Order: sequence, then structure tokens, then C-alpha cells
Amino acid sequence: MGYATSGIRNIALVGPAGAGKTSLLETLLLQAGAIRARGSLARGTTVSDFDPQEKRLQHSLDTALCTFDCDGVHVNVIDTPGYPDFLGRTLSVLEAVEAVAVVVSAASGVDSLTQRLMEFARERELCRLVIVNKIDAKDAHCADVLAQLRESFGTECLPLNLPAGGGDGVVDCFFQPHGRATDFSSVEAAHTQIIDQVVELDDKLMALYL
Repeated sequence: MGYATSGIRNIALVGPAGAGKTSLLETLLLQAGAIRARGSLARGTTVSDFDPQEKRLQHSLDTALCTFDCDGVHVNVIDTPGYPDFLGRTLSVLEAVEAVAVVVSAASGVDSLTQRLMEFARERELCRLVIVNKIDAKDAHCADVLAQLRESFGTECLPLNLPAGGGDGVVDCFFQPHGRATDFSSVEAAHTQIIDQVVELDDKLMALYL
């Protein structure tokens, strides 16, 4: 099947080891219908960690390309290794994508590797999306991690979703102004922050908003 260039998105999935990039990719592939069951790192059944050594070590050693279709768009996601020893392999991938999804653990927060990846992506003017993963972990501290992200990368880092139910789900804060109770802050507050920031960056929207 052929795809028009306008219908293709190339995204790199980056972040420190243990942030959950490979497991997150498994969930994305499952939700997109590309696989029938979610693979397991422990069982060595994940799509991107197919190398025997990766299965034995239970972490990525090299980059891996996975694809799926979503709403008429063909998405190429490149899973990358998270250990500093393999940083060169990860950075080389960023030359071939237009967007970077930086995965941060809700338990570990921002580390020096995360900062390096964000800096590298910013220098190349790539679209950056931060995904706070493992929000249901016992030692997760989502509010603190969000504050850390904003301190490290700027106040423009705003949550499009907030955790709810002790991390058993998320609530959309972008498309709706109201929602269920969240674990911290509120949908109303987050939605207002997003709107205020968007209109500040677009004169036409600012005029419409006012």
C-alpha cells in the first residue's frame, strides 16, 4: 500500500532506560490494531526488542522501526535505546524524524539524559511531546514531575491530560473544559492554561478570544 508524503508521520520514541518506552509502544500498537496482544519484556515477546540479547537483558540495544495506521495517517515510530552507552544510536535517529516523544517516568522524573535529548531536539527545531509514563507506579509523583518538567524546559510544558483515580487513567484537558476529578490540579485549570498559552502565540486567535 502506498502513502502520500502528507499522510506520513515519523516519530522517535526516546528517553532514559526504564522509562517504559518499549512497553508504551506495545500499547500503541495494540490500540492501533497492529498487534493482537501486548508483548511482555519479561517474556521477550515485545515487537521492537526482537534481538536475542535484548530479550535476555530486557532492554533495547538498538533502534527499531514499528508502523501502524491511525485515522488515515501512516505512523512510523522508532523505538530507541535508553542507556547512555547507546546515545549515539538514539541521536542519529533524530535526523530522520519531524517529532520526538520524550518518555519520562513518573517515579524517576527528569534526568541528565532527558535534558540532553530535549536540548538536541530543540536545536533541530523538532516537535517535542513529553509523555509522563508509569503514572500508576507506587512511587509515582506526577505533580512533582510536572513541576520539574516546567522548571527544566519552560512554562510552556502544560498537561494535555491529567492522571485520575490514583493513576488508573487519564482525563483529557485539551478538548474539554470540564472532567472527572484528577489526582492533582483540575481539568478546568489545565484547560484554561492551555487556552491562555495558545492565544498568546497566535494574534488571530488572541483577537477572537478577546
